[in-house]
Amino acid sequence: MEKPGHAPSQIDSKACWPSFGWIAVTSRCNLNCTHCQRGMLKERGLLTPSEMSLKVFNRLESEVFPHLKKLQFGGNNFGEQLSASNWDTFFERVSKRNIDISIVSNSMLLNTARIKAMVEAGVEFNFSLEGVSRESYEAVRGHGYDKFFDIISETCRIKNTRQENGSLVSLGYTVFRDNIMETPELIKKAAQIGVDRVIVTHFSPWEENQRKQCLVYHKELSNQVLDKARILAGELGIIVYFPKPFHTSDRSDTPPSQAGLHQKQCLHPWKSFSINEKGDVMPCCATSVVMGNLETTSFYDIWNGRKYKKLRRTVNSSRPLVFCRDCAFREIEAGSAEPISFWSDEQFLLAAIGTEKPKDSSSLTLHKIKTQLRNSRWGNRALPYLMEFYRRNGAFYVTDIHDNLLTPLGRMFTRKR
Repeated sequence: MEKPGHAPSQIDSKACWPSFGWIAVTSRCNLNCTHCQRGMLKERGLLTPSEMSLKVFNRLESEVFPHLKKLQFGGNNFGEQLSASNWDTFFERVSKRNIDISIVSNSMLLNTARIKAMVEAGVEFNFSLEGVSRESYEAVRGHGYDKFFDIISETCRIKNTRQENGSLVSLGYTVFRDNIMETPELIKKAAQIGVDRVIVTHFSPWEENQRKQCLVYHKELSNQVLDKARILAGELGIIVYFPKPFHTSDRSDTPPSQAGLHQKQCLHPWKSFSINEKGDVMPCCATSVVMGNLETTSFYDIWNGRKYKKLRRTVNSSRPLVFCRDCAFREIEAGSAEPISFWSDEQFLLAAIGTEKPKDSSSLTLHKIKTQLRNSRWGNRALPYLMEFYRRNGAFYVTDIHDNLLTPLGRMFTRKR
C-alpha cells in the first residue's frame, strides 16, 4: 500500500479503510431558514425530501461501522437528521458500537428522552444558530427563540450530570453583516449556559442578493469584532474557534501564509467518506460528486472502485479533478472543529457567486453554466437531470475533456489563424 498522495496500484481494504464518516439519514427539515440553500434547491427541482432506506442502513451497519472511529450525523446535506422517521432506531443501533458519535442539528426536535439517550452514548452535540437576540434569530429561522435556548440549557444540564460519558455541547455560529455585532454576546450566553465550545464560521452567499452580507466586504469590522470576542472568550474561559483574520493590506490579495494553499495534501479519499440519505457515497462533505450507491453496490466495491482509484491518483497531483481543484477543505482534518474559513480567500467564500473581479475557478464556471440554463425554458427543465449526470458521471471527465479535446482544438484553431 503506497502512501496517500501517490497512485496505489492495488488498494488493500484492511490497510486503507476510512476511520471517519459523515452520514445523512434524511434530507427533510423542520425549518426553512433564510440563509439556507434548501428552499432554492427545492424550488428548482434539485432537492427531493427523502429518507435513508433500511437496506442502505443495514449495509452501513455490516460493512462500514465495524471500521469507524468517529461518525457524524448531518453536516453533509440540508436535512435535519432528527426529523428522520427511523432516527431513534438508527441511533440506538449506532450507539451500541464503539464509535464516537456527533450530530449537527437545529435542536428543535430534541426532547428529554432523546437528550438522555444521546448523552448516555457520549454524543457530541453541534447546535447551529445565526442570531443571539430574538430579533436576529427569528429573522433567519422564523420562530423558536425561547425553545432553542431552553433545549440547549437542558442538554447542558443533563450532560453535566453524566460527565463520565464524555458528551460535549457546541454552538455553531455563522457570521455575516447583520449578526456580526452579536458575536461577543454569543460568547457570554454560551458561557452562562455551560456550552463547551463555540465554532464561528463565515457565511458564504449562494445568491447575488446575499453578496454584501458576506464579511469579505466588511473585513475591518469583522476583524475588530471577532478580536474583541476572542479576548472575551479568554476572560470567560470558554473554547471558541474563530476564522482567521481577514488580510486587509492593499499590497497583496493573498497573505503570505495563504501561499501554497492548494498544494496542501488531501487525505480524505483515504481516511473519510460522506453518505447521503439516498445511499450515494461521496469523498467528503465538501462535494456532492457520487462515487457509487449503496442501494446497488457494496461499500467495499465502491471504496476500491474505478472512481476512487482515479480520485486518489489525481487529488494531490498538478491536475486534480475539477471538483477538487478549488477546494479549501483539503487543509482541514476530517472531524476537526476548525472553521473552513481563510484570511482573505474571497475565491473560496464567494465561490458560488464569484468575486466582483472574477477569477477562473471550477465552482464559478459551474455556477455560470447553471445560471445560463435557468434563463432558458428547456434549460431550466433539464437542469435537475444535468446536475445528476454531472454528480454521477460528468465530474470525473471534465478535466479529461478539457485536456484531451478542448485544449488541442483550441491550439489547432490558433495555429490556423
